[in-house]
Amino acid sequence: MPGDDPTRPVLLLNNCQYYDIRAWERFEETGLEAAAFIEGGPPLWEALGINERNRGQMSADLSSGWVDSEIDACAKLGVKLVTCRDPLYPPPLLEMKDAPLLLYVRGTRLSLPGNVVGVVGTRRCSAYGTKVAREMGRLAAGHGWSVVSGGAKGIDGAAHAGCLDGGGVTAAVLGTGVDVVYPQEHRKLFDAITEAGALYSEYRLGCGGNGWRFPRRNRIIAGLSSRTVVVEAPRRSGALITARHAAEAGRDVWAVPGRVDDDRCWGSNCLIFDGAMPLFDFEFFFGETDPQKACFPDIPEADAAGRAKNRLGDMSEGEKILVALLTNLGDRTIDNLAGEAKMSAAEVFKAISMLSLRGVIFSSGSGRYSLAD
Repeated sequence: MPGDDPTRPVLLLNNCQYYDIRAWERFEETGLEAAAFIEGGPPLWEALGINERNRGQMSADLSSGWVDSEIDACAKLGVKLVTCRDPLYPPPLLEMKDAPLLLYVRGTRLSLPGNVVGVVGTRRCSAYGTKVAREMGRLAAGHGWSVVSGGAKGIDGAAHAGCLDGGGVTAAVLGTGVDVVYPQEHRKLFDAITEAGALYSEYRLGCGGNGWRFPRRNRIIAGLSSRTVVVEAPRRSGALITARHAAEAGRDVWAVPGRVDDDRCWGSNCLIFDGAMPLFDFEFFFGETDPQKACFPDIPEADAAGRAKNRLGDMSEGEKILVALLTNLGDRTIDNLAGEAKMSAAEVFKAISMLSLRGVIFSSGSGRYSLAD
């Protein structure tokens, strides 16, 4: 029924700043049809908690005919408007409390096939960071994974390009409208992405690159990704915001270990300290290599008891204490373990790293560790 189509009212609400799916859910609780959102006008919007400034903007957008002209412009550009109630809306995003109200999608892929990895990092990356991001994208394509990033310079662009080189599917989540090329030097890259994947945005056509929009779009990158990989990230980095969103949504966060004297790696190294998985081997990441064999290839095959002995036989006293604590108390943070074992955080982190490499423990969440079976 036309009254049930939420495209026009959701588009109207989405053009206001900072609203997400929760605003539409408040309206749905009224039990009214979608068309009633527009018919109810300012009195209904005020009852829904929409502030005066945004009520004025929505009234202006309606009186100017902006909603219908935006829909027409999208149709001419081949841009699909996917609302949060559209069957084509990415299901992983619905798991996030602040999912976007809608997505503008420009490209050949309205959905992403296979597992999805988000690859993010600084614009001012090193040659090594560029190489890692590009190879990550290429290998993801080879393993049938899709790649999501932000379309920016540096790590983002390298990851997209690597995936395209590998014949894969990649999506760029933009902090601008999908008809805006930012940065300008990525015009050819964006054209290639629209042919093999898609450009996504929650922002209206023609929307420029205002600074606050880029950190906000990072939650979409995290939401679309089953795993997020931070390649290089300094202290203040949008990549760290993406990692935080991913962790809050219960998604796996990985980080590439970097040089301790390089500020571009400070944030990504801190993520590892806080419990992110270190990306030390591509094939391990994609599940093609047993971590025990990858780290200790000379350990002979044996029965389960023999493998356990190889894993546990050479533990230090500190490592044995941590294993005992995890056995008795369940998953713990580094701070928990440091207090309970009467060890420094640095000593615990060193022991945790060795136990992780041996497969004795694993990261069970952001900054938490558990004993492996």
